[in-house]
Amino acid sequence: MKTTIGSGNEQNVTNLGLMLTIFPTYGEAYNPPRLALTIPGLTDLLQKGKLEIDAVNAAEIVSQNAVSARTVEFEDFDKLITRTINSLRIAGVSAQTLTQAEAIVRDLRGKRASGLLSDEELAAEKAKGNTITQVKVHNSTIDSKIENLAKYVLFLAAVPDYKPNEAELKVEGLQAKLDAIKAKNADAKTAEAALDAARISRNGLLYTNNTGLVDTALAAKLYVKSAFGATSPQYKQISGIEFTKPR
Repeated sequence: MKTTIGSGNEQNVTNLGLMLTIFPTYGEAYNPPRLALTIPGLTDLLQKGKLEIDAVNAAEIVSQNAVSARTVEFEDFDKLITRTINSLRIAGVSAQTLTQAEAIVRDLRGKRASGLLSDEELAAEKAKGNTITQVKVHNSTIDSKIENLAKYVLFLAAVPDYKPNEAELKVEGLQAKLDAIKAKNADAKTAEAALDAARISRNGLLYTNNTGLVDTALAAKLYVKSAFGATSPQYKQISGIEFTKPR
């Protein structure tokens, strides 16, 4: 084929399928000495490749959904913390108690991902007509937020004068928020681990030296070049079909 077909995980599998639409047209002349290079062998490899690609795509969707659900739990997080500290300030607690609470709050607010703007900063940039793409919060940042929120909830629970009337500001409400964040974070991490495992499995099938899909497909191309000749119409049909490995 004169047109070069693109590369990539899915494209490598697609390109093997493309070659398998061509090889049967060679009839009995396509007769490689290796079982892996025969049409049945390549067909089996193609099906396995499709399954691996599908597994990664499915795992990516689950992971994205889990991360999105976790992100939702952090919406208005800073505002909620601000409301709690303001509620504590009007509760008549000692200066020492307030200082301790404010230190924990600073830790909660100081563990943002690099470049992540607050709601107020985002609003200011939007007013200027600027479009801001937020940097995703890293797992380590979320773990820090969870740890500090747990400390904050325990601290407030130990302050007798902290008695807000708003349900979401009460210790019970904050504990429920903490539990929800922990659950969504665990779901996101589990999904991320499953995605990593799916990618490792896919890469093993596609890129293992000698036996992987890419090397096997390249060997099949080389067989056609050997059997029919480098200038043969058969080889020209498949010469532009690419198979590549990640750099």
